[in-house]
Parts: sequence; structure tokens; C-alpha cells
Amino acid sequence: MLPGPSAYYDLLKPHARRVEIWHTLYQHPLDGAAAIVDWFKGSALRPYLSRLSAEERAAFLADYTARIAEAYRPQFDGKVLLRFPRLFIVAVR
Repeated sequence: MLPGPSAYYDLLKPHARRVEIWHTLYQHPLDGAAAIVDWFKGSALRPYLSRLSAEERAAFLADYTARIAEAYRPQFDGKVLLRFPRLFIVAVR
């Protein structure tokens, strides 16, 4: 888990004249559970998938996709909204 905004502030402020920090939640409309899985296959899932055989990977992804489909219900247009947090920091010396 990453540190919260206050930890970054405390780390940077002794070295900066000004520190600005903001946290934003994006809601990415995606085409369904498979699109969410594809999103994370290129990042957060890579370390896990790389250790699995092709057969294990297929089984894992099928189960993971089913669980994602349960957790992310479609909107009226069939899209699902992926909540994606971002922390932005600007420090000026």
C-alpha cells in the first residue's frame, strides 16, 4: 500500500517552498468485466500471471473475470465504471 498524502507532504515540505497535493477519483467507463480485466492484465496482474502456466492463467482469468462481473454491475448503457484513484503532487523549491 502506498503512503497517504500527508506522508508525501511531510517528506517534501522541508525541501520545498510550496507543496500542492490533490487526490482525484476517475470513473472510467469500460465495456464490461473483460475490459476491466484487460486493464489490469497490463499492470497490477502481471506479477501474478507471469508465475502461472498457460492453463493456470486461463483458469485464473476466467474466475477473476466472473468475480469482476459480480462486483461491477453494468450501467444503463451496458458500460461499467472503473473507480481509479490518482494522487497528484506539485512541489516548488
